[in-house]
Amino acid sequence: MIFKKVYIPANALENKADFDMWYEDGALFATAKSEWESEKSIVDIIGRSGGLIARIKPDHKALEYDIRVDEYTYRLITHTIFRHYFFEGMKWQMYGSIDNGSASFVNEDNSKKDCLIRRVDTFRNHGTCYEVKVKDLSKLRAAASVVVGMMIKEHYKGLSTGEPDPKASFIKKFKRNFLETGITYEELLANPDASK
Repeated sequence: MIFKKVYIPANALENKADFDMWYEDGALFATAKSEWESEKSIVDIIGRSGGLIARIKPDHKALEYDIRVDEYTYRLITHTIFRHYFFEGMKWQMYGSIDNGSASFVNEDNSKKDCLIRRVDTFRNHGTCYEVKVKDLSKLRAAASVVVGMMIKEHYKGLSTGEPDPKASFIKKFKRNFLETGITYEELLANPDASK
């Protein structure tokens, strides 16, 4: 049987301890391991056979995350926390928050939903979990890694890069990408339009 779903505990980051993820039959999919000291901690996702299948490594400001899945490295960009994320490489646009009950990763090339995420009240004996469901099995590791990255960003209420402006000049893009320090969650609460 081919499993295209992974379940991740919704409260996994509260204890700041390593946690497991499972296939829909309850078998172990992977374990997320880290020192869990801060948002800048590197997270290794270890497969059930013991090998490294993914690594989440925030940049020096924890503004964006490099996510290495197998031999490929992608980038998780938080344009506006709890509202808009982009997974560069897979070209996944995600609007909303994983915590709001349901969400999807939409491929910007073909507008198809590559991944669906929903919150389930109980999964076997593991309590409330996020269900990560993909159409293409080859994208399951990447999708699970992105969800863990989003969980980390939302748990620590980290920085947002701001919404992309297709009309921005080269100088404005350069300043935003290399000189600005990002938008804090507190700034977004005070001014919801701060990321535009």
